[in-house]
Amino acid sequence: MKRFVVVSLLFGMSVGAFAGTAQSVQFMGLVRNDNAVPFRFDIQVPAKQHATLLLGDGSKLEFFTPDSLDHGKAAQVRLVSAAGTTLHTATYPGSVASTSLDYLVCEGKVTYISPAPSTVPSCSQSN
Repeated sequence: MKRFVVVSLLFGMSVGAFAGTAQSVQFMGLVRNDNAVPFRFDIQVPAKQHATLLLGDGSKLEFFTPDSLDHGKAAQVRLVSAAGTTLHTATYPGSVASTSLDYLVCEGKVTYISPAPSTVPSCSQSN
């Protein structure tokens, strides 16, 4: 019985040591361009990887988890225009498992909101 308790205790401690590192990061939110129908996303990106979502206007969202493509210990999301210009970058340091965000693009001006609000933002609300 003592062996079982010791083994269980050691196993529990080793699992706890890895609890600070997220196995993946979930990004949820939307991108809305000039009051068009919002593009909603809910994407889970495994640790040490990245993903790209192409939007209808040719712009894209890029998602990075810690240690992916030299992103160090931070998760990151980047909004990139169709021309390839970075419009906004959000960085989430530490071991984040989930985050919500909205991008509102009104007449070329980008507004980043995080955490995402419960109501869908519009350009008329931001004026």
